[in-house]
Formats: sequence, structure tokens, C-alpha cells
Amino acid sequence: MFPTVFTGARNAVAFAALVLSLGLAGPLAAEENGDGFLGLDLKGSLGEGRHSRYVPPLTNPIFNETPYITTEARAVYFYHRLPEDFVTDGGDVNLVALQLRLAITERLGFIATKDGYVDFDFDETLPDTDGFANIALGFKYAIISDPVNEGILTAGLRYEIPIHDLDTGGIELQGNGDGFLNPFVTAARAFGDFGLQASFGANFALDPDEDTSILHYSVHADYEVLPGLFPIVELNGFTAFNNADRLTGALGDLDGVDVLNFGSEDRDTTVTIGGGARYRLNDHFQFGLGAETPITDKDDTIFDYRVYFDLVAHF
Repeated sequence: MFPTVFTGARNAVAFAALVLSLGLAGPLAAEENGDGFLGLDLKGSLGEGRHSRYVPPLTNPIFNETPYITTEARAVYFYHRLPEDFVTDGGDVNLVALQLRLAITERLGFIATKDGYVDFDFDETLPDTDGFANIALGFKYAIISDPVNEGILTAGLRYEIPIHDLDTGGIELQGNGDGFLNPFVTAARAFGDFGLQASFGANFALDPDEDTSILHYSVHADYEVLPGLFPIVELNGFTAFNNADRLTGALGDLDGVDVLNFGSEDRDTTVTIGGGARYRLNDHFQFGLGAETPITDKDDTIFDYRVYFDLVAHF
């Protein structure tokens, strides 16, 4: 297991460093020269006279969206362990992804928050597989932005485009329908060195017979114990509110949580707890390291535990 984690992490770091250095070099240079970029307000929520405290969520990276309007690239790697009680008797998943955010104005931003490459190594039953994850993109708007009190409330909408590039044993792993619509709200408030964030949304399957619709909800707390160092605790939940009928019978309880959607007829609720830390290198770069595991029953879920690493470069 550990060689798999370390190898994946090493590849993720190399990938992240390359993407961040190439993707952010232009905007950062433009900032130093005092120039705009295509007339956009790339600073978004951050910068002089705006919000000064930015600690993005670490776990649940697909749905737990930051309320801040930012221009950034976030490279994400996670190692995911399947439970021994899962239909495959366990296994490993490695994912490398790149999230992009673009501030259009101080309050309006474009987001592309799900993509990447996924490698599945099952212990039994199903053949190993790998491929590209679905792509989710959309917009978010800061309804309330109060830099003086470090408070912000944002609403957004994403569309998840089905790629249909991940399947095994005749099972489509990401969903078998027409994609998903994901309206959400997310908020943050700081109290000195202590920060709170929360998000809530619904991932609506556009083909409800093929894919399961879920509610997702997250709470995040952080505290700056040393300059630039933020220990983090997070709680995430995923609850089906409209089950599909693509997988029935013995497989009808399978729960794909966030990345996967089996279209199960009787998917259960999964609640996870995660922790870790972020370190802010300077005004533009920070990285995070943490882990996450369910506090609900692991029967029929893909989730045993995860280990996360990410690099965030923002304007």
C-alpha cells in the first residue's frame, strides 16, 4: 500500500509543480507589471481593501467549494483505499486532478472543479481500470461580501459533463446518464485567527433512472497556530434523495460517495471526518496535506480512507 501512496504522491507533486509554474507565470507577471488580464478583475475577493484571509477546504475537493472568488490553479492528488467489505474485497484508487478558477469581477467567478485521471486497482472480482474523470464547470457569485468582518456568502451552479471513460465488469463507474446539475451555496467567516466555512448543495442527475441524485454538505474549521500554518478539521456528508435503478439486487446498495455514481437503487448516507493542515508559502502559493475517513458504516461504500495532497497557486 505505502509504495503505491508514495509513488502516486511523487508523480502528483511533479505534475502539480509543472502545471502551477506554467499556468500561473503569466498572470503573476501581469500583476507585477500592474497590468490587467483581458480586462478581468483577477484579484476577485482577495487583495488590498478586500478579504485578506484565504484558507481553502482540503477534503471533499469535488463539492466543498470555497466561497471566495479567486483566480487560481489547484493541483490535487489523493490516494483512496476501498474497504475490505466492498464487493472487490478492497483495492486502491489514485487520482490526479487540476481545478481552475477565474475571477471575472470581484463577485463573479468561473470554476472548473472536477476532472483528472483515475487509476483503480481492485483486489478481487472486478478487472483493474483507469481513465478520465467527468468534467464539472460553472459559475459562482458572492451574494454577500463583507471584508471588514471577513464574511462572505456565495451561490453557484455547476454542470458535470459525462465522459464515460471509467467502467469495469460492465459497470459504468461515473454515471450512465446525461450528467448532473449542481446548485450550491457556500460561506465563510473569520474570527481573528479562527476560520469557519460551510457548504451545501444538491447534485441532480439529469437522467434519474440511470444516476442517483445526492445532497452534499460540509463544515470546515481552521486556526492559524503559527504564521502561515493552519491546522484544519472538516466534516462532510453525502445523502441520496432520489435513487436510480441501474444497479439492483445484491449490488443495489453500492455507494460511490463523491467521485463515482453507480445508479444504485438503495444508496445510503456517508458522513466523513477529515483533518490536516495548510501552509501558506507566500501571498500566492500554499499547499495542504490531510486524510479523511467515514464515521458512518463502511458496508457497501467505496470509502475506507483517503490521503490528500494539493498545491494551490492563486493570483
